[in-house]
Amino acid sequence: MSILESLTLSEVSKRGDSTLPHLLLRRKMVAAIDEQIGGATAEAAGQHFSKTVAKTVKNEETGAKERRTVQRSLRRWWWIGTDGLMLELKFGNRAIKVGGKSSIVVGDPCNLVLVLQKVREAVVAGELDPALKTASDGRKRVKKDGKPAGSTGKPPAAKSAK
Repeated sequence: MSILESLTLSEVSKRGDSTLPHLLLRRKMVAAIDEQIGGATAEAAGQHFSKTVAKTVKNEETGAKERRTVQRSLRRWWWIGTDGLMLELKFGNRAIKVGGKSSIVVGDPCNLVLVLQKVREAVVAGELDPALKTASDGRKRVKKDGKPAGSTGKPPAAKSAK
């Protein structure tokens, strides 16, 4: 009996399914919704909410680049409209259409956290995957010649047969 035969082997990978594109989009959206929930909770309590982000800046004295943490205010997804409080979901700087509509009517500000939690559950369940894919595709960089970033615009070189 060989040594490998004495081991129990498995198909499970450390990376698992977390590298699938739709799951990465879900994870980013859930993180953004969690920030909005934190901001809405803080605003309801009468506090200011800011997030800490890492930023690379050039040191004016030495000229070297260094990493600093800075406080940034939250870009709120909600505003007061004619129908009361309105919520517009965003993926990065792109608005996401939910059910073909641009925004969600929250109404009373007390309901904001509950609505954000329901939206979070919908994202985790995969109900917003098509909208997230559309928003993600819209954010992809395009060079001036209209081709996606990273492409040279030239056809792949044919290998010569010797």
